[in-house]
Amino acid sequence: MLQDLPSRAQLVSALCADYPPQLCDLADAPCLFRVVGELPDLHRAIAIVGTRRADEEALDYAYDLARHAALQGVVVVSGGAVGIDRAAHEGAIDGGGRTVVVLPTGLDAPYPQANHELFARATKSGCLLTEVEDGAAAQAGRFLTRNRLIAALGQSTLVVQAPARSGALSTARVARELGRPVFAVPASPWDPRGSGNLRLLRAGARVCVRPADVLSESAPSGRPRKRNAPKKPEETNDFKSLTQSEQTILQSLSGRARHPDDLCQRTGIPAFQVQRSILRLLVRGLLEEKPGGRYQSCRVGGKPY
Repeated sequence: MLQDLPSRAQLVSALCADYPPQLCDLADAPCLFRVVGELPDLHRAIAIVGTRRADEEALDYAYDLARHAALQGVVVVSGGAVGIDRAAHEGAIDGGGRTVVVLPTGLDAPYPQANHELFARATKSGCLLTEVEDGAAAQAGRFLTRNRLIAALGQSTLVVQAPARSGALSTARVARELGRPVFAVPASPWDPRGSGNLRLLRAGARVCVRPADVLSESAPSGRPRKRNAPKKPEETNDFKSLTQSEQTILQSLSGRARHPDDLCQRTGIPAFQVQRSILRLLVRGLLEEKPGGRYQSCRVGGKPY
């Protein structure tokens, strides 16, 4: 799927007109990097990061906030990892916006392989960006080095969910050193997956509980630039006629796109009934199929919060 990435790459050096000025804030700014896709205007950009082992609520939160940002014309920057990163990229793409995936590896073997389908989508809704040469393995040190680019490219950084030893905290640290606002979603004190968030909040990070908390930092100067939201489908469906299973599945698909196997686990509905309900909802125009055999409600334009 991505075998031709190296041949499609564009080289961007510090002497190029399209070199992001945000990177110049770094003491060790890259002299050059490669891009596949179109590098968007980053004057309104937010970095969204977090753990690879996030819970479903955190994944939904990252997706919804990134989608809301995209609808406001804000670029979403993240690292392309599984978990929070992936949810943020998908939210931006599904919202019709732009996203930048900052890779920790070269373009010959973009990491992780599980997200290759996402990377292909990102090249059409933004870009893949890397300073790493082809042939370089995915080593721990490269992830931390990559994180400084994520922090620099965003006007602010949001940590959705991170344990005490998460690499997302290094992104927040660099953002703070660069004078960028750092936001953290409050976490339960008994959940170790959010202990890093609590540490950030104690250190002075701003609280983020809704999109407006962090997106206000990316508001354009002068008169706000409005972006037309996608038209909502006409209310021609009588949802009372849906079976209980169909209503449950439709509600479960109101955020991120999900695979039928995931729906079975989340809802407890048998597989055959999930498949039958999906087919009926597709016929009625209430669901749309996404890459990877996943499905999503056509009514995701509603308010996520």
